[in-house]
Amino acid sequence: MDTGTIILVLSFGIPLVVIALILLGLKRSFAKKKKWADELKLKQANAKPATAKGISAPYEADAAWFVETLHFNKIQEGNTIMVKVDGDNPKTIYPAESWTVYTEGYDRSLSLDKLRSG
Repeated sequence: MDTGTIILVLSFGIPLVVIALILLGLKRSFAKKKKWADELKLKQANAKPATAKGISAPYEADAAWFVETLHFNKIQEGNTIMVKVDGDNPKTIYPAESWTVYTEGYDRSLSLDKLRSG
């Protein structure tokens, strides 16, 4: 092979290998996220129905949810909402209302005050 042919093969071959590796990494990442999402759906489906009273529940739990803005008044102190309690970890509370979405991976250390000062 002459030098021109080698350069031509390398100039197309290296980018193709890099693109293939990126696509493989993305596929593996999506597969892991799908597995995690399926496990979370199963946990939520097996959770026990309950009610929770805003801010003054019988025990403290970390629960992070996205709540539609129009429904903020429903989560004020004293209001009762439908929830689901995880059977394996009773401190994990899933929302059972249509206007809420559970957010896994919430970090309590990311408070608004810390974000402003950081």
